[in-house]
Amino acid sequence: MSEPPYKLIVVGAGAGGLACALAAADADVSVLLLEKSARLGGTITQSLLHTIGGLYDDAGEYLNPGLPVELEQRLLRSCSRAGKRKMGRVWVLNVAPTAYEDVIESWVADKPAITVLRQATITRLEATAKRITRVEVTRDKSVIPLTVGAVVDATGAAEITRMLDEKKVLLGNALAGLIFQIRGVEKDALKFPKNVVTRRAVQAAVEQDALPDIFNGAWFDTGVWEDEAYIKLNLSPQTYTPRLAMTWQAAIADLLPQLPGFTGAHITRRGELGIRDGGRIRGEYNLTLADIKNNPPVSESAGRCAWPIEYWHPQTGVTLDYLPAGHTYTIPLPALRVAGMDNLWAVGKCLSAEPLAQASARVAGACWAMGEAVGRVLSQRSNMS
Repeated sequence: MSEPPYKLIVVGAGAGGLACALAAADADVSVLLLEKSARLGGTITQSLLHTIGGLYDDAGEYLNPGLPVELEQRLLRSCSRAGKRKMGRVWVLNVAPTAYEDVIESWVADKPAITVLRQATITRLEATAKRITRVEVTRDKSVIPLTVGAVVDATGAAEITRMLDEKKVLLGNALAGLIFQIRGVEKDALKFPKNVVTRRAVQAAVEQDALPDIFNGAWFDTGVWEDEAYIKLNLSPQTYTPRLAMTWQAAIADLLPQLPGFTGAHITRRGELGIRDGGRIRGEYNLTLADIKNNPPVSESAGRCAWPIEYWHPQTGVTLDYLPAGHTYTIPLPALRVAGMDNLWAVGKCLSAEPLAQASARVAGACWAMGEAVGRVLSQRSNMS
């Protein structure tokens, strides 16, 4: 068999996929990074996440060395408004999604070992019992056949694994998030107790049919800039359409001038629907809720996590189960390898995990750690298994 032109194919340029590609490229492994959209960054850039969780423990200290730390340092240097922030009992990095996008675009561009194909994905694959041998990559109307060293499914929904065998995928069932960015907000408009007044006004508008029911329990947060805020709605992915999102945007835009501190506010962007659990692989190991609670020893680590179990139940909404003070747990590397396959891995939200375990481990900082772990492991193996 001829040598594959790229030893590693990473599908999806979100947190896990980016880290995997960067880690492998640092070891001089040739990487093909496929992204189905035109932009890198995944959920953070496309769904407008301005708080990056999973970089720190509950004391605000780094959880994982390596690329997660380098990411934070690059973001702090790039964006003067970026900074560590305590939200309740967790620490996050506050940063503009556009700054994140600029940083990761520049970072990837500086790696000659990474070839990026945008608006491209795998549309066909061939496999033996344990290995993917060939794939077809479709971009625009062009089809590119490639032999394969290893494939990393970083799609966030186990799309490549599903293409191989639907039985190798655990179905997801969690609410998704839709975020609107607002500018022109008065300073401290969402500072306590003003934030309570705002939430009550929105809730009253829902009860009076001035806003659609989707705004029931809408989440407001301050942004990176003084005049910036974000609104997040939570909904079933099956009920979402872009047309509905436009009507929701128009409805809240009409109400904004009536809210205290929002007289001159306007919506500047609407994010894409953020999928929290679009499906998970069946891995060599399945991360459980008991693993998160008890942190048993593991022989191969893909990083540590301390994020609460943030589960968005499709009927009852969010439950937030914080871990004990000072507690962290290890994500086992075998939870990232598709069961029965030698050269198919997954990183990020589609790791092998129970739903409640995934609700903690899916956080962005942990996805960066997972991606780096798989990229480094594969770069050390001559057959990319």
